[in-house]
Amino acid sequence: MARETVKIASLRDLRPGQMLFAELDGLPIALANVDGAIYAFGDSCRHEGGPLSAGLLIGETVTCPWHGWTYNVRTGKSIVPPLGLRIPTYPVRIEGDDVYIEIDWSEE
Repeated sequence: MARETVKIASLRDLRPGQMLFAELDGLPIALANVDGAIYAFGDSCRHEGGPLSAGLLIGETVTCPWHGWTYNVRTGKSIVPPLGLRIPTYPVRIEGDDVYIEIDWSEE
């Protein structure tokens, strides 16, 4: 099983400016609604594994609630030092009210 498209949420559960936690087979995923655009990314901060979905979302930036590390939810790139770190991001597709993400399990 390499690539899989999975329904992960409903749009009604994710209003603009909000984040949502989901788990797929033990893989923690965060969803963010940035002005109507939905982004999916790994929910674990690269520093000490803090839950990014419990952090602060401002625009495309999520800040970890534990120690303040920040990432771009669209690209997964770390915004402040240490630069170059990334969290995984996942392609999102919307069908009606359903939010789907594509997971490549060979990369997880």
